[in-house]
Amino acid sequence: VAVLIGKGPLVVVGAISFAGIGSCFFLLSCCEGWHWWLLVLYTFQGSGRAIYESTNKGIFADLFPNDSVGAFSNCMLQSSLAFALCFFLSDVLKGPVLAAIALSLALATPLGYFVAIQRRSTLERRPLAENAA
Repeated sequence: VAVLIGKGPLVVVGAISFAGIGSCFFLLSCCEGWHWWLLVLYTFQGSGRAIYESTNKGIFADLFPNDSVGAFSNCMLQSSLAFALCFFLSDVLKGPVLAAIALSLALATPLGYFVAIQRRSTLERRPLAENAA
């Protein structure tokens, strides 16, 4: 799919999926009495996670083409630190705070992606401008 539409739209879909989880908490008084509607949360989590596991790793490879080992090490480090932080904070932080954090990070994800793409584009153009001068 990324070949057809690019990675940017997939990042947005993944972010919307994760934002859907936080939104359900605030907009729909998650989750008591939901019964089978809980599948909505699992669908959001599954689609967001699928995009993270595939597209995100492709983005790291694209942004660091000359150092794929370092890029994937950095990706794994960030992921592991985030999971550990979530694990330890989940005992202290409860529903609304966790939902607000998830919603904030989901909304910031596409912004971070587009900033990284712009920065890479700027850095790639810089040597061309220096050689032309």
